[in-house]
Amino acid sequence: MKNLEVAIVHDYLNAYGGAESVVNAIWELFPGAPIYTALWDKKAFDGTNAFKGADVRVPKWARMPFVSKFYKYLVPLYPLFFENLDLSGFDLVISSSANFAKGVRTSKNQVHISYIHTPPRFLYGYPTETGKRDLWYCKIPLKILDFFLRRWDFKAAQRPNYLICNSVEVKNRIKKFYGRDAVIVPPFLSIDPKYEKTAPKKGDYYLALGRLSLFKNFDKIIPACAKVGRSLKVAGVGREFDNLRKLAKSLRGDTEMLGFVSEEEKVSLYKGCRAFINIASDEDFGMTPLEAMHFGKPCILLRSGGFLDYAEDGYNSILIDSPLAESLEAGIKRFESLESKVNWAKNCKETAAGYTKERFQTEFMEIVRDKLGSRLEGRG
Repeated sequence: MKNLEVAIVHDYLNAYGGAESVVNAIWELFPGAPIYTALWDKKAFDGTNAFKGADVRVPKWARMPFVSKFYKYLVPLYPLFFENLDLSGFDLVISSSANFAKGVRTSKNQVHISYIHTPPRFLYGYPTETGKRDLWYCKIPLKILDFFLRRWDFKAAQRPNYLICNSVEVKNRIKKFYGRDAVIVPPFLSIDPKYEKTAPKKGDYYLALGRLSLFKNFDKIIPACAKVGRSLKVAGVGREFDNLRKLAKSLRGDTEMLGFVSEEEKVSLYKGCRAFINIASDEDFGMTPLEAMHFGKPCILLRSGGFLDYAEDGYNSILIDSPLAESLEAGIKRFESLESKVNWAKNCKETAAGYTKERFQTEFMEIVRDKLGSRLEGRG
C-alpha cells in the first residue's frame, strides 16, 4: 500500500478513551495518514504513547480556549465542519465516529470505511453523561434540534461505502437506525505492560470503576453493597462524584470513593478486588470488565448491551437482569455461592486473551484489503 493516500477522520481528540485507543491503532496501520478532527488537546494524551508524531489537522477556530470548554454547545456546527472537509486528494478515507465524523463527503473514486462506535447516543434515546435533555427548559429547543440532527445523521450514515462496528449491540443499532449492515471488529485491551507486575491492593472488596455518569448506575451499586455489608471501592471522576459521595456517607456502608486513580493504581485495584461490578445501561461495548478479566477477576454485569459479546453467566461473570439495587444484591450473593466452585481466574484470563491490538489491526486490515480490492493492484 505504498502509494495509497489515506486520511483518518475522528470526532474529537480532546480526551483519551476507548474510541481514541481504536483510532490510534488504525493510525498505526497508516502512520503517514493525517488525522482530521474537530478538537485536539495534545495534553490529554500525555503519557499514553498515542498519536506520537501524528499529523493532526484541526480547524483554526477550534484552537480558541473557550471552544474546548464549551464544545458540547457547538454541536450544530460539527456536521458542517465534517461535511466541508476537503478530502479529495485521498484514495481511502477512514472515519472513526460516535457522532459526526462519518458524515464526510467522498467521491465515487474514493473508498470510505467508517468505524462506528455507536450512533449518537443522545439522538436515539440512549442514556448519556448528562441529563440535560430531561430538563424542562431544554426539552423543547433540544427536541427541535435533535429532529434535524437525526435527519442529517441518517443521511450521513449512508455516505461511507462500508461500515465496521464494535459489538452486536451497535451492529443492531446501525441496522435499526440506518438500515445498513456492519462488520464487527471488536476493540482491544490497552493496558501498559509496565504495570502488569503491580502489587494488588490489599483488602476484601468489590470494585466499581469508570466515569461517574448517571447511566453507569453507580447510585445502585453503592446501596446494594451497603445493604449486603460488603466493602466497595469506587474509582473514577465525573459529574456525579459529589452526589455519590454524599450517598455513600448517608448509607454508612464500607464504601470508599477514590476519585481519579492512575493507571498503576487502577491495575492494583483490579488485581486486589474480589469481583468487578459494572451495571451500566446499554453499554456500546464495555471495556472495563475485560480489563478486570485480564487480571483474572470475575464480573457482575447487567445482562445488556455490549457486555453480552464476551460475558458468560457462571463462567466469567454473573449476569443480572435489572440495574436495581435489589437485583445486584442477589447477584452478589449468587456470585459468592459460586466463588469457590468456578475457576474464575482461568476463565476470565482466557476470555480477555482474545482482545489484543494485534488481532484488531489484523482484522481491520483484512477488511481494508478486501474492500479496496483491485484498487490496491500495483500499489505495493
